[in-house]
Formats: sequence, C-alpha cells, structure tokens
Amino acid sequence: MGNCANCGTALDPAWKFCIHCGAPVRRTFVEPIPAAIRPVDEAGTAKPTKDRSTLIGIIVAIAGVALIIVVATLVFSTHG
Repeated sequence: MGNCANCGTALDPAWKFCIHCGAPVRRTFVEPIPAAIRPVDEAGTAKPTKDRSTLIGIIVAIAGVALIIVVATLVFSTHG
C-alpha cells in the first residue's frame, strides 16, 4: 500500500492507523470510480434524470407557501 506519511513505516492495506506512530492512514483510490450510469435515448445522448426528492421538495415548498398565505389572510383580514 505504501508508507506512513508521518513516520515512513511500511503499511498494510487493512490498517486504519500506523502501528508504529498511530497516525491515521490516508487511503487513495487505485481504481477510478465509474461514472454514474444514465439512460440514453435513440441518438445515444444521456436523458436528464429527475430526482424524486427534488420534486417532493418543490411540492412541499409550494404547499407551505400556500398555507402561509391562507393563514396570513385569516389572521390579518378585517371583519367589519
């Protein structure tokens, strides 16, 4: 795996800390992480994906604004 950045001791890949000095072992990726897989259309271009949590957040925000408007109307309206 390499040597400890602090003391230079040879490190085992399973170690989280150097057994000589106790410094945390910094991990580096040997293999690159593959990019996210996206669906493609007939032309071979990536289709935009819609995130469900973003859509739910937008709906909740719209409902919240509508609720604030209704409550403000009821609280600040003058009845005669």
